[in-house]
Amino acid sequence: IHPNKATMKVLLLFIAISSSLLCEAVSAFATNHSRRHRQLSLSSIFGSNGAAESASSMMTSSLADEYAIRTQSDRPNELRWDFVPINNFAEEQNNAGVGTLALKALDSCGHHMAQQERDAMIKKHSLQCEWSKSSANVWSINVGRTTKETDDGNDFPRELDCVLSRIMVQYALSKITTTNPDSEEEAQKGDDAILLHVTLPLPEGLGCQQISLSHENYDDCVRHLFTPLNSEYAQLELVDMVNNNGDVLGSLPRPYVHTFNILHRGIGMIVTNKSIFDTNSNDTGGKSSTPDVYVHQRTSTKRVFPSLYDMFVGGVSTSGEDATWTAAREVAEELGLKRALRVLEQGGDNNSLDNPLSNELFQCTICTSYNRCVVSMFAYTCDTSSETIKWQEEEVAWGGWVPYDVVEVAGKLSIDRLKEKGVWPGTGEDNYEDERVTNDESEAKMKDLKSKYNIDEQQERPWESWDFVPDGLLVWVAWLKWVEGNADIL
Repeated sequence: IHPNKATMKVLLLFIAISSSLLCEAVSAFATNHSRRHRQLSLSSIFGSNGAAESASSMMTSSLADEYAIRTQSDRPNELRWDFVPINNFAEEQNNAGVGTLALKALDSCGHHMAQQERDAMIKKHSLQCEWSKSSANVWSINVGRTTKETDDGNDFPRELDCVLSRIMVQYALSKITTTNPDSEEEAQKGDDAILLHVTLPLPEGLGCQQISLSHENYDDCVRHLFTPLNSEYAQLELVDMVNNNGDVLGSLPRPYVHTFNILHRGIGMIVTNKSIFDTNSNDTGGKSSTPDVYVHQRTSTKRVFPSLYDMFVGGVSTSGEDATWTAAREVAEELGLKRALRVLEQGGDNNSLDNPLSNELFQCTICTSYNRCVVSMFAYTCDTSSETIKWQEEEVAWGGWVPYDVVEVAGKLSIDRLKEKGVWPGTGEDNYEDERVTNDESEAKMKDLKSKYNIDEQQERPWESWDFVPDGLLVWVAWLKWVEGNADIL
């Protein structure tokens, strides 16, 4: 993204907040961990044409709490979010897991519907954001809410209202500063800064925040917006809420993502000891041997999924962070493999010959009851002759290189156990979860693999008993589908 100089000057933001419901001004918070790759303006976060441009030109959707969010803009200066309970999309006698149901709701709300179909959809709540120019350098942004009364007596979460209304304000800010040439010119006049009067929900009632555009970064803009809700959260790491296309809707403090299970950006990465793109043939005319995959086991003291295994490195992208940088950072932090990060810090990219990190391979959306993420997938080729894997003892109990075909069978057995317990977030119907291979056949295949690799039956960590992190297994299913569609891989 390459915004012009005028846009960059406008979009560097400093916000001074005052509220009719808050008696004292909120002091500025300056983040001290901005990185070279970090993008600091509204245009670079959302694109030079404004936040999630597709959200204004077509129907899109997202997820938060128990709701699918239908986002649309019927007029240039307006954005509406309709909230539809995810359970509305459940079907009788359907074995869809909680993740599959959320994906169905996300997909359904992200497409244009006939009026009759729209009317049949039970909409529980709506947020509407409107913005208009009051005078030469003053804009007003208003976020209103409407809630449909229901028989169950459950009110729409007020805190969720407050959080998501601030995402909508960011959309309006980006539109004001990127689609109004007059605003760009006004913001360059020094003393004639653009003033924004924002009316939006607070924990009790509505509040008015005054925003002044000058020369600070985007992170500070977001932090000031969220300070009236929770001043401690406002100082924590920011991440991006995204729509069904992976476009950024806005940024928010990370704790809210977990509290309301908001759809966000992240990465997944398979680490192998030889390239997955190695298509060299062996003496018999077939492909050379598949690589080993680095698998690790989480410590028993981890708060989430203690002692479970994972065949991927994963992590959440911070606000404005390019997915490639997230991948390089995460593999450096989790496994001590820093070659990719050094290449990027020295000005290289994924195409540099000495970069072990692939380009983005594909995207998939995974949903569970605790995590909803648009995952960008990468591969890292570890040079075991010059690189040493070093993990943090408080994070990882064990790690090692495991043959690819072993990971395939171990993953299948792990999914089957989750299905038997009724906690698999998938459907039981996609390509990797079909019934072509039974449990008995998988166990028999595992015995053959142990014989192939000369593994004692009294193996300390029996492959067949490995329980993998469910999120990782969902990504693994997407990975296998991608591999099947690419004949030159593995």
